[in-house]
Amino acid sequence: MSTSQRVVKNTLFLYVRTIVSLLVSVFTTRILLGTLGASDYGLYNVVGGSIAMLGFISTSMSGVIQRYLSHAEGSGDERRIQLIFNNALIVHYILAVVTIILLGTAALFFFNGVLNIPTGKETEAAIIYGCMMASTVFSITIVPYDAEINAHENMLFYSILGIIDVMLKLLIAIVILYRDNEKLVFYAILMAAESFLLRFITQQYCRKHYEECRKVQMCHYYDKATIKEMTSFAGWNMINTATGMISLFGMNIVINHYFGTELNAALGIATQLSGVLMGVSMNMIKAVTPVLVKSEGRNQRDRMLEISYVGCKFSYLLFAFVGVPVLVFLPYILNLWLHNVPEWTVAFCSILLVLTLVDQLTVLLYQSIMADGHIKVYNVLRSITNLMPILISIIMFSLGDFSPTWILINWLIWKGSIGGIVNLIVASKNLGLSVSLFFKRVIVKGMTVTVVVALVACIVKESADYLLLSELWGILTVFLLSLPLYWRVAFTQLERTIFYIMFSKVLRRV
Repeated sequence: MSTSQRVVKNTLFLYVRTIVSLLVSVFTTRILLGTLGASDYGLYNVVGGSIAMLGFISTSMSGVIQRYLSHAEGSGDERRIQLIFNNALIVHYILAVVTIILLGTAALFFFNGVLNIPTGKETEAAIIYGCMMASTVFSITIVPYDAEINAHENMLFYSILGIIDVMLKLLIAIVILYRDNEKLVFYAILMAAESFLLRFITQQYCRKHYEECRKVQMCHYYDKATIKEMTSFAGWNMINTATGMISLFGMNIVINHYFGTELNAALGIATQLSGVLMGVSMNMIKAVTPVLVKSEGRNQRDRMLEISYVGCKFSYLLFAFVGVPVLVFLPYILNLWLHNVPEWTVAFCSILLVLTLVDQLTVLLYQSIMADGHIKVYNVLRSITNLMPILISIIMFSLGDFSPTWILINWLIWKGSIGGIVNLIVASKNLGLSVSLFFKRVIVKGMTVTVVVALVACIVKESADYLLLSELWGILTVFLLSLPLYWRVAFTQLERTIFYIMFSKVLRRV
């Protein structure tokens, strides 16, 4: 199977995963919000957010290990693959121990004034924190195995595992529904157990299917130079990832400190909605990234840049295809989904969807810069854009009576707009990417079709009563009308021809 066909096939697997995850998550969130209530649901989000903020280690290392494995796969060096995997295991077991120490120390601050925990909920919050610590350790120690799956482009298993994940979460929500007391504590314990089960399944699968995972010999393959190389690269990458996590989950802490747990529930819903919709485009990026890194590993820079141009455009278009209609019909969708919508949820969701839309324009350039390896200046600049929204928001909320939406507006300005400019500047300097060509092929094409689709969606929404359409049928109508617009406006004739050929071949094989 050719590379392009494999990418399309893997993307289709990931879309099946996303669709199932979306449908199941809708019911799971609704059950949890109704069972736990907005206050307890917000409490779980803020405590979990404080843990995840320090769980940047696994997120950062996952990309680094996948990069090194993909480079080795591209060069065909089997010993190099064994060396990277075994030393990655050593690093991650050490990181797991360090994380336990860090999280234990952080708890002293979180539970002594940083978090705004309702009176009488202190014990429950501490138990939730402990369960989330266990989940974080499981997620760190599974990173090398997860990187193996991605480096081998095995999106079929990744998709199956994702479906198992959301199904287990739905089962947990149903179990909580029929429990009479201590629902929040029981929920946290079951979520930790679910995290361990997924880790066990992933590890056993990799040991069965991949030679380097089957013959784990950490002492034999221990190599100080390899560990130093990976940790040095990861260190610079971790600066960006850590500040990104602080920015994301710091929002929860700032909102909690100034406005209470009710708004944490609204922010949690907005983050979940944006994350689920972002999966539509991130699936394609996940399928493309190993190919992009392998191209750089083979010294095929022109091919890597072409993948970057096309990948950025399609990442944006895929999110816009779903995100723009959802944005226009947002109040109806939230009421249909949650029934009782927490205050500020519509505003939070709207701003976060716009932010994600802007971010998608240059999101794949991050992978391109990572593949090149010159990341020091880039990560310092992105760290600044990550932290500024939180710092500015704290100053604003301390000095005046500002709306809570300002924290997301600041995030949109710094992380979305200025962060995207940083991506373009660094990619231009380090990779030779043409900014003018990127603007013409990606930004102009993407923004043009977005404006047209948004206008169509608004017209359909305002005309729904006259056309005797329910809002649900209005949304479906927008999706149907959008397809020819995307096909004719956003795609070039060459891209349309290539996609027709690729999908035809893949569908015959699936």
